[in-house]
Amino acid sequence: MTLEFTRRNFLRFTATSAALVAASRNATARHLFQGGKLRHAQVGVGGMGQADLGQISGHPDIQVVALCDVDAGRLAEAAKLHPDARTFADWREMFQEMATEIDSVCVSTPDHMHAPITMTAMALGKHVYCQKPLTHTVKEARLIGAAAAHSRVITQMGIQNHSAANYRSTLETFRAGITGPVSEVHVWSDRPAGWWPQGEERPAGSDPIPENLSWDLWLGVAPERPYKEKIYHAFAWRGRKDFGTGAQGDMACHLMDPVPWFLGLKDPTSVLSIGPKPTADCFPLWSRVSYEFPATEHTHAKGVQVTWHDGGKYPEDLVEEFKIENLYTNASLFVGSKGALLVSPYEPCRFFTRETGEVEFERVAVEGLNHWHQWVDACYGRTATSAPFEYAAKLTEVALLGNIALEFPDTKLSWNPKQMLFDGNEAATALLHKQYRDGWVVERLK
Repeated sequence: MTLEFTRRNFLRFTATSAALVAASRNATARHLFQGGKLRHAQVGVGGMGQADLGQISGHPDIQVVALCDVDAGRLAEAAKLHPDARTFADWREMFQEMATEIDSVCVSTPDHMHAPITMTAMALGKHVYCQKPLTHTVKEARLIGAAAAHSRVITQMGIQNHSAANYRSTLETFRAGITGPVSEVHVWSDRPAGWWPQGEERPAGSDPIPENLSWDLWLGVAPERPYKEKIYHAFAWRGRKDFGTGAQGDMACHLMDPVPWFLGLKDPTSVLSIGPKPTADCFPLWSRVSYEFPATEHTHAKGVQVTWHDGGKYPEDLVEEFKIENLYTNASLFVGSKGALLVSPYEPCRFFTRETGEVEFERVAVEGLNHWHQWVDACYGRTATSAPFEYAAKLTEVALLGNIALEFPDTKLSWNPKQMLFDGNEAATALLHKQYRDGWVVERLK
């Protein structure tokens, strides 16, 4: 399936959005008040989108009414499981045709399309579940977070570990005071680790576009470039700066999540990259990015330093100092006055002291929650989401500030969150947002 969505059609779509907002909100309210099922649309049905759709559609109060994907093959496979749902290649056409027939939307596309689709869905009064990272740029994160804070829609970012037993249990362990005031936190990931390429230049030439792929729709807001086989679609895009957010954008929303959450951190005051610079097209093979945060009740009085490591890097000196064996490949280490707490979304937390190494202790048992179903239940007013966009936007912002720092190795960037700029560095400030391709501008994301 290949659909053409012209500039004229898009302008017509945006011109009628205001009228659709009121109609769709009223329709949603009536539908839910009558006790019917939440009418759900899935944008992006392959990869993580397939997993999101499976989880959300497994809730007994969900009715899948629309499926959207730029890959006709993936769309056809999803349609086999949801034969009553209408299918689309273009999310704008889906909203134009079904604005009053959709109550909720899940956005599971490449990173660069998260904000445009999410903001449009919220403007139309739809409840939104969006995969991490919430956005592609810092300014998008600010705008999405602000829009969610002033909206009645229910939102959730796809950091399912936030609701899972490991993190919830570790939070209780941490809040019991096991580490004492925290002075530093290190977070690391083995990504990209063969999951996708990084450190490469932009490929030359072009390849024939597969018949099943709407390449222009895949590009969306990104600058136009030729299609290259196995370089972008289906999942190789993650390390390309025009489309993805690299290892930190991919994994920090999972692995750094406990840092602001457990410590109650606000905005960082500075960010410093001490790794290699990206190429013109790709994030580097590895990185180390250090942030400084003001003090909270859970940190050292002088504040806390948080360092991100990826590409297989980790804090070797601390691992040796605390005699840590069998180190997790994706984790964080909270270093406090009493010892260090090793935290992972996938394995149980562990505690270490400099004197004795690992110390056995009784972990607080906490039951995990289904992150997707929590969002559906919240749409019905039965509960609240644990990772709403107001929270998710700040977490995403921190990760994306780190990606900006990569462009200025060994240069401490002073972050001014209120004015939303890097003091004295116009080049870094310019990277807080991007220009959308002609015909793809979303008014609320300018």
